[in-house]
Amino acid sequence: MPSHDFWNQEEQFWTGDVDYYAEHLATESLMVFAPPAGVLNRARTVEAIANAPRWTTVSFSRRRLVRAAGSTAVLAYAVTADRGEPASRYQALCSSTYVRIDGQWKLVLHQQTPLPS
Repeated sequence: MPSHDFWNQEEQFWTGDVDYYAEHLATESLMVFAPPAGVLNRARTVEAIANAPRWTTVSFSRRRLVRAAGSTAVLAYAVTADRGEPASRYQALCSSTYVRIDGQWKLVLHQQTPLPS
């Protein structure tokens, strides 16, 4: 069985549109951001993505992938992202947990810790 490309899927969550989120985000999912966003459930995440400019470029470093079980994978990495606008560069440490649900890999939890500029 071919290996799933989790890094490509992760990049799509950074650059993809609201339709990508609707298709690939688990029904019971959480996103954890620094204040003021805080902890968002699926509905609030999709709403936030629909109303926010998307990242145009992202670069992952210090990548780690752990296949915790046959149906669970955890990514940890540093990201540099940019929206293509002045002063839009963003850097953070991130983690994402994916679970295979009905044969599809869905994002269940994503967390970001912003790095000082």
